[in-house]
Amino acid sequence: MKLAGLRVLDLTLFLPGPYLTLALADHGAEVIKIEPPGEGDPTRHLGLSDGASTVYFRNLNRGKKSVVLDLKSATGRDALLGLAESADVFVESFRPGVVERLGVGYEQLSARNPRLVYCSISAFGSSAPYRDRPAHDLAVEALSGVLSMNVGRDGNPAIPGVPIADLLCALQGLAGILMALLRRERTGRGQRVETSLLQGVVALQSGLVVDYPGRKPVPRDNPTYRLYCAGDGGWFFLACGNQSFWLKLCELLGRPDLAQDPRFGSWMDRIEHHDLLHPILTVAFATKPRDEWLRLLAARDIPAARVQTLAEFMRDPAVAHHRLVVTYEHPEVGELTLMGLPISFSETPGRDAGPPPTLGQHTGEILTELGYPDTAIADLTARGIVGPKRKE
Repeated sequence: MKLAGLRVLDLTLFLPGPYLTLALADHGAEVIKIEPPGEGDPTRHLGLSDGASTVYFRNLNRGKKSVVLDLKSATGRDALLGLAESADVFVESFRPGVVERLGVGYEQLSARNPRLVYCSISAFGSSAPYRDRPAHDLAVEALSGVLSMNVGRDGNPAIPGVPIADLLCALQGLAGILMALLRRERTGRGQRVETSLLQGVVALQSGLVVDYPGRKPVPRDNPTYRLYCAGDGGWFFLACGNQSFWLKLCELLGRPDLAQDPRFGSWMDRIEHHDLLHPILTVAFATKPRDEWLRLLAARDIPAARVQTLAEFMRDPAVAHHRLVVTYEHPEVGELTLMGLPISFSETPGRDAGPPPTLGQHTGEILTELGYPDTAIADLTARGIVGPKRKE
């Protein structure tokens, strides 16, 4: 495994941090998920559940170890500091300033372990003007301009179907950690890596953000790059953005006049005259069933795709080919379905890392490794400082 022998301490909740550390776990790293006493990571109780864990939690935390520590207590903090001495990577997603108040900030941990790669992820960054604001994915998308460009047919901002800012932040953080680990191989020293939801979504707009006076947002309502409803009521996406695809489409529709019309001569011309072109294409695509249009478009190498439900996509041959969904037996619920790995390697493939941990499942194991006797672990568990929530 590519990351075998790498120990990761995961002090993150919800989506960005767990998604980041999931990639490390999938490729061999030992990821120790530090959860607060009581209910643990809130995603254990968020969304659909089949009794063992929520779909949300298990898809983000498969193959990790769960240790419950009360970091507000001296004992819990000392246990974490001890763990940090043997860790390679530390990932936290608290609001800026919290880890320092808990005594587990970068300066404290790097003094004990100079090789540690310490990653902080937050909404706006530790030194940003909005660092103290509470915020999640959509708030950052709103602030950054993403929602202003993601508009519905009524011209109003629409909520994307996936949490773009969260996922981009996770991927940026993952890239930063891997680069820092590579540098450590060369220098022997770790460093702090920091990224935020805001930084990720701004980087996403690299082809759109241009800073000059008077710039106006480019309209995105391109009639040759949008959804259409076919004659049988099935929807498909037409991606006919460049000139060669446009000319092929005009030929397919039997409309050479559209190709010669100067109002539709370029990509920007077609956007500017959307109100003229869109009705023409809408009427044309209503004359045949969706699968017929997809066959005709594919025959001319024009990009298009049917709009599928998630259930339909799960039956798509591409899902099975890439093993994007995997199943195995779980002792509590029987067959368990998880999302698969999104990257393929020719020599070092990822692994089926196993089910997500129960809350605090590995607390005793890890504390024993740190030298805590069984009696001390039992006492700390009874007092609610370590381990899962006690049953009354």
